Amino acid sequence: MLKQRLLTAAVLIPLVIVCVLYLPTVIFQWLMIGVVVLAALEWFSIIGYKTRNTTVFSLVALLFIIVLGFALPANVLSISSLIIWATVLLLVSRYAHTALPAVIRKLLMQPLIALAIASLMLALFWHSAVQLHQSSDMGPQQLLYVMVLVWLADSGGYFAGKKWGQLPLAKAISPNKTWEGVAGALVFGLLWAIAGHYLELAPSLTLTAWTLLSTATLLISIVGDLFESLFKRGHKIKDSGNLLPGHGGMLDRIDSLIAAVPVFSAGLFFLGAG
Repeated sequence: MLKQRLLTAAVLIPLVIVCVLYLPTVIFQWLMIGVVVLAALEWFSIIGYKTRNTTVFSLVALLFIIVLGFALPANVLSISSLIIWATVLLLVSRYAHTALPAVIRKLLMQPLIALAIASLMLALFWHSAVQLHQSSDMGPQQLLYVMVLVWLADSGGYFAGKKWGQLPLAKAISPNKTWEGVAGALVFGLLWAIAGHYLELAPSLTLTAWTLLSTATLLISIVGDLFESLFKRGHKIKDSGNLLPGHGGMLDRIDSLIAAVPVFSAGLFFLGAG
């Protein structure tokens, strides 16, 4: 499994770096549509939308929300992202070690509500990534920064959790995740944050502001991962798919980014650096 994981990463990471840094936004946004649609198909399948008609309906709903987003100002999209992920953080924190109450579980697993949640989150992810990419000359570098931040956090959490993991982070949602893994993720992430500051990816921000934003982004990326696990656990599914050997499906690969990119982009916007 680890060998497959590393081989897939060795192919994908250089490809992603080239696309983020060198593609113009007008092309990059269509590439992101492809990524979002693949993740959406997996998420809709988890929810139960597996027939052709319901899949088409689901994709139309997703694309409608994406198009609707063009009519909304950037501050509305940023505030929406922060509200949604703050709500998810409260939900995950409250029920990290206890089962969801039947009424909340039934609500989240109700197909139309789950469809609305999935579509809204994926649409905000797409808008945030595209908005950040075109926000300034540093936009592509800032987007790549947050992606690498999440990758390093994932790697640091994986290896620290494997070696030292004892204290469960959210045993009712993802029993294998531990607080030691979070510590490993923070170490890797903070080192990258310091490097990012001295690379002047956001020159107007102080080291303290940049580090706090990066830390908040890293922590919410873990929440995004847990939120997807909550859905998969509710539907008794381990991986969202098998598109990426060693990594599961596209949704498994970007679940943390779905949370991290909107929060990071919103943070830069409100701090006047994006």
